[in-house]
Amino acid sequence: MPDSDFFTPISDDDKRTNILSTVSSPVWSGGTATLTAMYTSSVQSGSSGNYYYDIYDKAGSDATREVQFAVAYGHYAGSGSLSTSAGNNPTKAIYRQFRNVCLRNPHSGTRFNFNANGSGITYYADDIFVINVNRARYREKLDPGNWELRLQNTAANQTLKLIDDSGATADSSVKASQRVFNVISGSVENGTYSEHISAVSESSAAGTHHGSYGYFYPELGVIVLNAFALNHSRAAITLTRTSDQNDDTAAELVTAITGSQYFQARREEQIKSSHYFCRVHSNNYNYSQNPTYFTGSNAELINPTFVQDPKAYITTVGLYNDNNELLAVAKLSQPLLKSRDREAIIKVRLDF
Repeated sequence: MPDSDFFTPISDDDKRTNILSTVSSPVWSGGTATLTAMYTSSVQSGSSGNYYYDIYDKAGSDATREVQFAVAYGHYAGSGSLSTSAGNNPTKAIYRQFRNVCLRNPHSGTRFNFNANGSGITYYADDIFVINVNRARYREKLDPGNWELRLQNTAANQTLKLIDDSGATADSSVKASQRVFNVISGSVENGTYSEHISAVSESSAAGTHHGSYGYFYPELGVIVLNAFALNHSRAAITLTRTSDQNDDTAAELVTAITGSQYFQARREEQIKSSHYFCRVHSNNYNYSQNPTYFTGSNAELINPTFVQDPKAYITTVGLYNDNNELLAVAKLSQPLLKSRDREAIIKVRLDF
């Protein structure tokens, strides 16, 4: 009964394959670009609580809540945490872990050097805060220039807004697909603030430069913050780092983040697309294989007029390989009427 072959070959002229494009999309669960509700877990284990805090998008009573990012505090010598039997304090482990992951040559120094992108100011940080976005959230990488974190100083009613300087510098270090940008004060809407300069150049009471606010690693989904600079900023993050004592310093940054209830971020992905133009000519696919198309034991057409003027509705396109194995299925948004008086070109796009 069908008036055409079951399969129709797609010519090379009707294929466009492996087209690379960059797509930016919201990071947080539910396709949300700005996280305005943040919660910690009251049942987080004591061992992991000494190392980091998971931040959720919903309260603990909501079974659908998901981890969005984690906050940790690290000290190069292990201050602010209890010593273990092997002497590997949690804060020391955190510092070393991110030093090894983030620095291109971690063996060249034992500490992060927040030198404000070659400004001539060197500050080897004793301690750091780390914000690590959940891997399922950022997927391939975070989108530089499209994130903003606010830290709230509740006591002084002041807010520190942090972004990266990807839009203000031509010197984003690129090597082995790992880029790094400085963390500066500013907002996505208005760009960098002049406070960035004062924060870099200001000195503590002892005359030690603070360096930049930190570094942003898009491919790692990691923001490493200069704890000392945050302590002397308008956020005034309290730093307590007693030897061989769990001071729970990470909670200080958690309080500042959850107090602001604002973390905007987008992710960036490179997607390969292939386009296939499926041409349906006038004499093809005018009959249907649907059982409702036929009636009786002889499989007669249920509509007698279809004998001379067959009609069908295309709802699905299947792509097959040379062995007639189904590789992909595309669904039309609505049925497409097909008859001998109508032709169609259906464009199928595959993203991967």
